Amino acid sequence: MRNRWMLGIGAVLFLLGAVLSVATGFNLPAVYIALIGAILLAAGFLVGPRYRAEITSPPDGYESTGETFVDPTSRRTIEVWQHPMTGHRVYVRRS
Repeated sequence: MRNRWMLGIGAVLFLLGAVLSVATGFNLPAVYIALIGAILLAAGFLVGPRYRAEITSPPDGYESTGETFVDPTSRRTIEVWQHPMTGHRVYVRRS
């Protein structure tokens, strides 16, 4: 899930800055508001979830890294598994 607040605030600032820029003849503060909005929009699309603990057993070929942590939202213990050839990591819920 994308960062909704970044997308929302970014869209509002971008539109506000664009409207103010056109209405005031492209003055610098209005352009800065639009630029900040565009940066927040880009960040909202580029920043994705850090991990997804959706699986309960690792796929074939993955090895445990020995890393575990507690997911702050679900309060479940998560194990980290990595594929030795690709380096792809998966996050496995412990029951």
